[in-house]
Amino acid sequence: MAKRKLKYRIKRRLKKKREPKLIEIYERRFIEALREIRIPLLMLHTALTVGTLGYMILSGGDFINSFYMTVITIGTIGYGEVVAGSETLYGRIFTSFLSLMGIGIFTTSVTVIVRIFFKEDIIKLYKAIKMLREIENLEGHYIICGYDKTSAWLAQSLKKRKIPFVVVEARQSALKYIQEHRIKYFILEEPHRRSTLLSAGIKKARGMVVNLGDDATNIAVIVTARLMRPSKEDFYIFSFASTDGTAEKMEELGANKALVPNKLLATRLAAYILHTSSAFISDLFDRIAFGEESDIDILEIKVTPGSPLVGKRLRDIDLRKTLKVTVIAIRKEDGTLNVTVTGETPIEEGDTLIVFGEPKNLTRAQRILLENPDKVVV
Repeated sequence: MAKRKLKYRIKRRLKKKREPKLIEIYERRFIEALREIRIPLLMLHTALTVGTLGYMILSGGDFINSFYMTVITIGTIGYGEVVAGSETLYGRIFTSFLSLMGIGIFTTSVTVIVRIFFKEDIIKLYKAIKMLREIENLEGHYIICGYDKTSAWLAQSLKKRKIPFVVVEARQSALKYIQEHRIKYFILEEPHRRSTLLSAGIKKARGMVVNLGDDATNIAVIVTARLMRPSKEDFYIFSFASTDGTAEKMEELGANKALVPNKLLATRLAAYILHTSSAFISDLFDRIAFGEESDIDILEIKVTPGSPLVGKRLRDIDLRKTLKVTVIAIRKEDGTLNVTVTGETPIEEGDTLIVFGEPKNLTRAQRILLENPDKVVV
């Protein structure tokens, strides 16, 4: 009941008036900041124009020296009279009035412009707008909500595999940490807001990792994201939880998998303790499972209905010879795992082939087995 109410409240909120995109908000703030600069710039432009024209009249059309004389006059630099006619009575009267008018305008304009830049960092806004435009072009990326040491390790792994990602973090204090790690795409906004997730490219993303350090906040993000991307097969959500019970709730509310960090670490340590006699193999598969091995990997390939692989034996496709990968197990549709596969093992509809090999060969095998499996049938 509570789950249904939470989903209803969030869905009702999403149906309200459309939230403006972050890029729209930033662009509006950028334009408003520029508008505040208009008056001081206009005043400064007027002073420069009046001064330049006045000295040009006195000098008979010397534009460069007239402009230079105006700048050093209203800027209180005062290198001397460099324009012909400025040393005359009329010239000195004009210079006096220009100084009285221009110095006030110049100092006021510079003060206002500097204040606006400090109040609303225009350069920062411009960079944020540019970044959001680049994020709009991403596809098949991951969204990492929350940036701490765990997320930093995850970001490093994704970088190594050249998987694009966007970091979403609400804490302004995390900006320095993000910049130190040279994160290319990041958004400093609340991740549970629909506009933030849209700006992070959730509609074209492959998945999301929710690591905000608080179960309630994690759940809010999971539910919002799942309402925007309902299919668990098209959009993966992984989250951290403090307890097994909370992890179960997160998975009920839309997460594909919720992990309890302390339990995960303890399980990994237990594996080392229980397999000390086969430490190399245990460590190898452990590193593969956690994405720490770059030379070899394991991949799951599901046999779809109507595939020409259905009814064939493993030796009939001989993946080791044709694609340089090895089938080490088959997971049946009911969840059972067959680890004693041989060349005579048949392939059935709904089977998932557990394939072992080098990453580049696995990528090629996945493409061929899913798109053109006839190539491997002997």
